[in-house]
Amino acid sequence: MAQITKAQRIERVDQLLKELNKQPPERHEVERLPWGGDPLLCPVIKIPVEEVLLNHRSHRVRAQLQDDPQWQSLSNDPHSEAAQRVIEQHVRNARTATEFGALKDSLLREGQTAPGVMTHDGVLVNANTRAAAMRDFEDPAKRYIRVAVLPPTAQRDEMALLELRLQMQKELKVDYSLTNELLFIEELSNERGLTDGQIARELRISPENEKKGANEVRLRLQMLDLIRDMQKIPAEPLQLTFFDKISYEHLRDLHRNYHGALQDDPNEARAYMESFLLSIACDVTPVHQVRKIDASFMAGYMLPQLEEDEEIGDYASKLAARTGNEPTPTTGAGSALLTSIEDDDPKPIDVKQLIDIVTRRDKRVEVPGTPVTIERDDVKQAIKGAIITGIKEKRRNDREADKLEAPTEGVKHAAREVTQAIEAVRAIANDPDFDAKRKKTLEAAYRKLKRTVRDLEQLLVKSNIVSE
Repeated sequence: MAQITKAQRIERVDQLLKELNKQPPERHEVERLPWGGDPLLCPVIKIPVEEVLLNHRSHRVRAQLQDDPQWQSLSNDPHSEAAQRVIEQHVRNARTATEFGALKDSLLREGQTAPGVMTHDGVLVNANTRAAAMRDFEDPAKRYIRVAVLPPTAQRDEMALLELRLQMQKELKVDYSLTNELLFIEELSNERGLTDGQIARELRISPENEKKGANEVRLRLQMLDLIRDMQKIPAEPLQLTFFDKISYEHLRDLHRNYHGALQDDPNEARAYMESFLLSIACDVTPVHQVRKIDASFMAGYMLPQLEEDEEIGDYASKLAARTGNEPTPTTGAGSALLTSIEDDDPKPIDVKQLIDIVTRRDKRVEVPGTPVTIERDDVKQAIKGAIITGIKEKRRNDREADKLEAPTEGVKHAAREVTQAIEAVRAIANDPDFDAKRKKTLEAAYRKLKRTVRDLEQLLVKSNIVSE
């Protein structure tokens, strides 16, 4: 069926509203929509799903459309048939095949439990997925969607907030992906002019603490900046949706560690970000594993393990070695070194080059300086295995380091506790409520402390750590 024009859609919607108004008021379906201070009452009509337009501004598919090269030439006319086909494809793919099938089954069995929302000229605000699902129905009588019609005076800012508020009324809706949610926050901040506190309220972020919610919104905008920085690291820039495999917990760690290193050593901060990205690109995503990755991890732990790999090991140093086309980083944690088998002189490991390899579209990898070609996915799997094994080794080393540092840390902690006890005694020494019973209890505790300190001193002397 050919797509109708905008004028035809407006006329069609107007006709359906007039037909509705011919019915007695008690037979009208009216939807109360969250709209500023007071609810907005909108009439509900039934319209063929072929006659409505999918919403290219839907925040469920914004990131996917940004990543789609076809969309670049179609975005200027999002209501064209070609653009609508691309939008529908991404609307469908936003759910798994199983989830999309379950939605269709539910709509066939139970129909729509609640109407969608549409502009006066036939563009859906929400219910895009339901419309796409209904278009698959064989029975023409089933291919009708119930929608509440917004007045012509509704503004884009109001519709963006309406979509968000409807999404927050969860029901059976699928959550926004991480990148789509971040893009929504950015739009509300930059294009809609909402404050961080207002955005937090709309998204129900820390509703019990307004300041905490506003701080979280500000942090999430900074997280989006970090994602965009990481997109540009590989030679073939990453799609925004690549980062939907990670979580806010990952991004909190990345933000804290990256900015913690940035002022002291930009090279270390950069090396940490690249190491983080290489881990994610190789599908090492559990938070407890990624937290063991630091700026020197790839050279100190991953590479030695990669050199042991049966298939890739002989080429590991060549794949990871700096090509010479880029400037050598300054000395520091961010310029971790590797020593090649053929040469004892240290050479810097190029984590970015490894990222280029595992994220490239070309599935064949030429080993520099050799006629050998390796499958990209084999390299990726080998690096993944080396990272996971390296994490285990780092954990063992950290436990040993913790064990060696434990005595010093214990004594330092005890000293701090004693200092706090001194201040506490000073505060109540002359207090009349500090009675004989409490003094006796404190005396007993002090004598036990003295015995414990004496035992520690004897052990330190016996171990030749302190002199008598």
